[in-house]
Formats: sequence, C-alpha cells, structure tokens
Amino acid sequence: MSDVKTRWLAFYDTHIGPASKEIFSHVERMIVGTLIVSAGAHVATDEPLIALFGYLRHGLIGRGVMLFGVALLLLNFLDGLSKLAKLEWHLAIQIVMSFCYVVLSLRLIQLILAFRGE
Repeated sequence: MSDVKTRWLAFYDTHIGPASKEIFSHVERMIVGTLIVSAGAHVATDEPLIALFGYLRHGLIGRGVMLFGVALLLLNFLDGLSKLAKLEWHLAIQIVMSFCYVVLSLRLIQLILAFRGE
C-alpha cells in the first residue's frame, strides 16, 4: 500500500502538479485579459459619467484599453503556444488547442459584455 502511495505522489509531482499549475495560470491570465478588453469596450461604447483626466475622449481611452487587453491575450497565447511546442505533441492537437483558446477568449468577452449590460 505504501509503495502505491509513493508512486502516485511521485507521478503527481512530476506530471499532474506542474500541468495543473500551468493550466490555471493561463486561464487566470486569459480572464484578466478578457476583463480588460471588456472594460475598454464598455468605455468606448458608452459615455460614462466619470470624467477621465478632463479632456481625453472616452472612445479613445476605451480603444487604448482594449488594445492593451488584446496585447495581453496575444502574449498569453504565444506563451502557451511556445510551451505546447516544447511538449512535442502532434501538430493537430496544438492547432485544436489554439483554436479552442481563441474561441474561449472571444466567448468570455461576449459573456462579460452581456452580464455588464444587465
């Protein structure tokens, strides 16, 4: 029984632990990026009641914030893609995972904007 437990703990420490840490860190960064994009979209589309530094246009500020969020999402995507390339998985799996990342990012932005509207 002790041998099974030590083998499981060794397997967990080498395979499952680092993989789950990477997955959750990518999801966290993706959520932060989508929140920044949706905040920029909110400022760009609606005229908020808060005066941003007086003379700056809200649409311009919103587009700048959206651009910053998209840049964060792109950097997170490229980081994940480089880590996938190091795993030497099949190219089809990498393409499917990349497609899922893009679709999930877009869907999260839509959901955040939809909840903001209610």
